[in-house]
Amino acid sequence: MLLPIRATAKGVLWVVFFGLAKTSQYTALAILGVDGWRRLKSTFKKQN
Repeated sequence: MLLPIRATAKGVLWVVFFGLAKTSQYTALAILGVDGWRRLKSTFKKQN
């Protein structure tokens, strides 16, 4: 990590950003629901 800050600050930033990413992921899954997730997966399988 090339940021010129202390290791504790880097650790805090990592936890915050990782937490935001996971929160966004779970929120999207909750919005989609099971049926939406299945439709999304089938759409990507058809494109391959």
